[in-house]
Amino acid sequence: MRAPRGIFSIFVGFMAVCWLLPAVVLACRCLAPPTASFGLKKSDVVFVGKATNVETIAADGWLYGALKQAIGSRYYEFETVRATLEVKTPIKAADESPVILETSASTELCGIPFKEGQEYLVYAYNSPEGGLKTDMCTRTDTAARAAEDIADLVKE
Repeated sequence: MRAPRGIFSIFVGFMAVCWLLPAVVLACRCLAPPTASFGLKKSDVVFVGKATNVETIAADGWLYGALKQAIGSRYYEFETVRATLEVKTPIKAADESPVILETSASTELCGIPFKEGQEYLVYAYNSPEGGLKTDMCTRTDTAARAAEDIADLVKE
């Protein structure tokens, strides 16, 4: 009778580890659109803008807080970054300035590491929850690294 209880304990422990592991090994796995024009077609809003405010929004709920405290924010990161960007060059549907968009706070979850004062070429999409989102699976990048994209898009 001792063996089934021991096996059950091992099984429960194994399941608990498996439940936590996906949070530890999550990584951004996607391919950005191959060209600027393809990215333009796939995005709802495209513009060049300067980040004027970048704030981190903590994840809601006791479970997120408990897991973050238990295994550390380095491994369990569900915060969101809300970036406010002043539109410098509207390319597609960026009629209002400033534009507020969200991304994951973690690059492991495909978030864009926005920095205040830096200019970006942003490819954003309408999220199901409302508002705009962007991530590494779009071609969003700093304006300096995306200079060729900007030149191609402004010509179109």
